[in-house]
Amino acid sequence: MIERIKQWLNHSPAEDPAAMQEEVAIAALLSEVMLADSVATGDEQGYLEPLLCHLTGRPPGEVHQWLQQGRAHQEEAISLYEFTRHLKALPIVRREAILQALWQMALADGELDPQEEGIIRQVAELLYIPHNRFIQLKLAVENPPG
Repeated sequence: MIERIKQWLNHSPAEDPAAMQEEVAIAALLSEVMLADSVATGDEQGYLEPLLCHLTGRPPGEVHQWLQQGRAHQEEAISLYEFTRHLKALPIVRREAILQALWQMALADGELDPQEEGIIRQVAELLYIPHNRFIQLKLAVENPPG
């Protein structure tokens, strides 16, 4: 038993085979928002992959794989913390970009469901994004310039 405790104490996150990649965590959060209202419209489904491509700067092939992994994690998740714990150490600019993408996903079908907003609010809190930025990012997506 002492050996197991030593192993656990010396265990680094990089060695954890279950450690989630940043992109997979983002894909899971986007899927969570898309499915929050129990209806994944064609507009939302069609918007998910390009949104993740834009957010990560990666090609559709890689993004498609992350989405599959993210959906699998999302279906098994107990809480949003499972995803945000991988993201909260990112620079604030990156965390805000993720939150903005969540707002874009929520509004992809033209409607903001209270369940979607609730999930985004929880994510903002878990990513240490102040409430005023939460509101500013929402307004920026609802009322794009131009």
